[in-house]
Amino acid sequence: MKKSLCWLAVIALLIGCVSVFVTDKNSTLMQKMLKPVVEQACKSELNDSKIWQSAALFMSSERQNSVQKQICGCVSENALNAVSAKDLVMASFNEEVKNSLIKQAVLNSVKGCVQDALK
Repeated sequence: MKKSLCWLAVIALLIGCVSVFVTDKNSTLMQKMLKPVVEQACKSELNDSKIWQSAALFMSSERQNSVQKQICGCVSENALNAVSAKDLVMASFNEEVKNSLIKQAVLNSVKGCVQDALK
């Protein structure tokens, strides 16, 4: 009885470890898949921003593109870091959840990235 209970505990532990590994792997894969979507959402949010439009008046188009690329690159690298694996999995099954998640992630990280880019 004790021996079978011990084996059940070992099997449960292995299943738990494998599920954590798979979730981590899937969330990293999902982050990589969403990275270009986040970058595009960033560009859209930036172009719609009155602050960006005002700042862009004082920059050459080359400088605008460079700063925008720097900002949105930063956002796409960092936006999904604070998103849970559960939310990433939900986003993979539901387009509305994905769009909401991306919008919130972009909004949460764009301010810090703008500050870094304009230093």
